[in-house]
Amino acid sequence: MDINTVLLYVIAPLIAFSVVIFIHELGHFLAAKKMGVRVEKFSIGFGPELIGFTRNETRYCISALPVLGGYVQMAGDTPDKLTGEPWEFYSASKKKRALIIIAGPFANFISAIFIYAIGFMIGIGVPELPSDIGKISTEGIAYETGIRFKDKIVQVDSKPVKTWDDVQGVLVKKKPKEFMQLTVLRDGEKDSKKTFQFKLPIPEKQPVDVSMLGLKPYISPEIADLVKGYPAEKAGLKAGDIILSINNKQIDEWEDVTKVVYDSINKALVFSILRQNKKIQVSVIPVEGKMAEGKKIVIRGQIGIKPVVGKIHIQRLAPVEALTEGFLRTVVGTPQYIILVIQGFVDKCISVNDLSGPVGIFHMAGEQSKSGLGNLLLFIGFLSVNLWFFNLLPLPVLDGGHIVLLLIEKLTSKKIAWKVQETANVVGIILLITLLLMVTYHDILRCLGLSLG
Repeated sequence: MDINTVLLYVIAPLIAFSVVIFIHELGHFLAAKKMGVRVEKFSIGFGPELIGFTRNETRYCISALPVLGGYVQMAGDTPDKLTGEPWEFYSASKKKRALIIIAGPFANFISAIFIYAIGFMIGIGVPELPSDIGKISTEGIAYETGIRFKDKIVQVDSKPVKTWDDVQGVLVKKKPKEFMQLTVLRDGEKDSKKTFQFKLPIPEKQPVDVSMLGLKPYISPEIADLVKGYPAEKAGLKAGDIILSINNKQIDEWEDVTKVVYDSINKALVFSILRQNKKIQVSVIPVEGKMAEGKKIVIRGQIGIKPVVGKIHIQRLAPVEALTEGFLRTVVGTPQYIILVIQGFVDKCISVNDLSGPVGIFHMAGEQSKSGLGNLLLFIGFLSVNLWFFNLLPLPVLDGGHIVLLLIEKLTSKKIAWKVQETANVVGIILLITLLLMVTYHDILRCLGLSLG
């Protein structure tokens, strides 16, 4: 294993885990201090202590198993430790205990906004698609004006453009009903420039987008990369192959490929490809895959290939824009994501086997770190809001379970016996370990490419 692999798939994931766990436990820690509860130990990870120090009656340490979480040990947090001192956890009021418990998940939620924002300011890798036009809707304004498939946009109004982002950058500044001009090259010839003028539509939402004109970028049907263990790799397709046809149906662009594959789960497809100027036929059988489409998760055929999307460039946002995007991703995007996942379980499109544990998260963090620090930070932000949601589930051992017990005590005006709490905690631990073993098993199969086909 070389040093780059270690950095990508070991160090980066450890940093990701450690950051979100530290933030979570810091929330508990600060709340406990604020409420006058003494903290005896602040640990990142469980198990034997690896390194640590003591300051102001608190032991700060890193333990052997950081990927499994961490904990803040407070004075008097169990009956055998309770002496009645005012600084003990169970000496605090129910309201104070609830605030201490909820502070961990709350810290993860709030910090995600700023982690996302820092990621956007550092910059994320985005494809620099050329300004070539893909197949366009015959009912769109662009088609009616005379623009055609594979025309290359070279100018929008008086501004020269080279990439799809350039086109969109000019368009977002336009107003509905305003006239605009597109100058295109047809058949790649300089002397075949054509200029088209039309009036922009009135969108339901601002700003104006190229898709409203019936335009989308052209993406070549060339394979850039393959996903390990998926049908394409097993069948012998390779990076650099150009897909000419599937089951004798001509392929003109990448979207033609996805349309055929999506609708062909467990059906044999004969790919005619061009490899080093030689035509080759390869048979591939798509497997079942799950993906988000709109507000639901759907099942589609997948073979594990990625398109050539052009040069990757770093896109950075200004501080105010980055903070706004971080806020939207956390406060608006998180509830949408949670509803999407719940709906997926209700519709039986996804199951526990589709969830990821530490192994899967390590792999995903490693993949994101390939694209740079900005992308890794976006993943850490996503991980942080997931930890927020997971910890609020009303299960024993988790923060949500402790909140439920406090609510029961509040409503019944009776303290729940410690033996009952211990039994609930044991049940919760067994459930969590069982879930952890299940998702880890499927994570390993996915990483080895053994869970497909």
